[in-house]
Amino acid sequence: MIMTKIVDTNIKDNKRLDYNDLAKSLGMLTIIWGHIRLGDWSNAFVYAWHIPLFFFLSGMVFNKSKYVNFKSFFVKKVKSLLIPYAVFSFLTWIIWAAFSFITHAPVESYWMPLAQTVIAQGSGGFLVHNVPLWFVTCLFIMELLYYFIANLRKVWIIIVTIMLAALSYCLINYWEGWDVTLLPWNLEVACLGLPFYAAGHLIVQKWGHQTMQNWVSSHKVVSTIIVVLSTIVVIIGSRWNGSISFGHSDLGKNVFTSYACAFIGVGMMILACMLLAASSWNMKNVRFMKWLKWFGRNSFTAMVIHNPIKGIVCVIVGILFHCNSNSVSHNDLYSLVAFVVTLAATIIGIICINWIKDMYKRTMMTNKLSA
Repeated sequence: MIMTKIVDTNIKDNKRLDYNDLAKSLGMLTIIWGHIRLGDWSNAFVYAWHIPLFFFLSGMVFNKSKYVNFKSFFVKKVKSLLIPYAVFSFLTWIIWAAFSFITHAPVESYWMPLAQTVIAQGSGGFLVHNVPLWFVTCLFIMELLYYFIANLRKVWIIIVTIMLAALSYCLINYWEGWDVTLLPWNLEVACLGLPFYAAGHLIVQKWGHQTMQNWVSSHKVVSTIIVVLSTIVVIIGSRWNGSISFGHSDLGKNVFTSYACAFIGVGMMILACMLLAASSWNMKNVRFMKWLKWFGRNSFTAMVIHNPIKGIVCVIVGILFHCNSNSVSHNDLYSLVAFVVTLAATIIGIICINWIKDMYKRTMMTNKLSA
């Protein structure tokens, strides 16, 4: 997944998992693009599968046997997800508040978004300082739910996850007693996404990473045809279904179309990235491929910092092109410029954060040795 280190006892060579880093990298690029370019077919296309892709990738690396008990699992997830969530929420809130104050943006309350970090809900106007953070707590809840489901027989894992997704969808759309989309920590989205998480886990349990990679490597023509046909299907399906949003529990015109496009899109991306991993570009360590894998390994940091950067960049691009930030998001050229600048700034941010983390680790190690 985008938040944790990949562990697979069936794979001895880390290069065999290149497709996973490539999938996280390309998935993260589509998330950034989707947050910038609004209202066209490309937005509907990437929103159809990019969040399900990360749920699926998370399930692919789930390994309950690594943990002695639930307590150790829970502590690990708190350290890897909730603590970074709180830290980045606070830091990006400072940036948002400062930028809003300087630009005289209409803000009802500077303190409320920080307080809403505890609710951790992507809908209802929460987390306005950094909306994509909803994914972190949603994934945390999803991991905890699946921990208790994982030991069931495979058929029951499928049944239970589908039932939870169906229950969540029905409550969201048909229950008038209370707005389910305001549940803390995106519990309703976690249930909607469980089938993708389960599918990723079960597929790896059945075939393993290397077996799948070997099949794609030896069937490149067939895999390419499947990728092309899948892309066409998802483009057509997403254009009809409209731009959906798992973060806002909005699955478009038809829920079955949404899940079909999501699963087909996930398969499309996994196959495409396995083809890239098996390509001569990857075998020869072409610089661009090395960059893509590096970006995938740092996709968590990209997830939590790109949106505040995007907001500032769109304002600046709007000033340069004499329009507002909303116009930037609805113009092909302006969106492309904003995407490139946002990506560059995000990469610089990742490098700086990694440097700070390395400095902190070295300082802690020095203190331990000198103690």
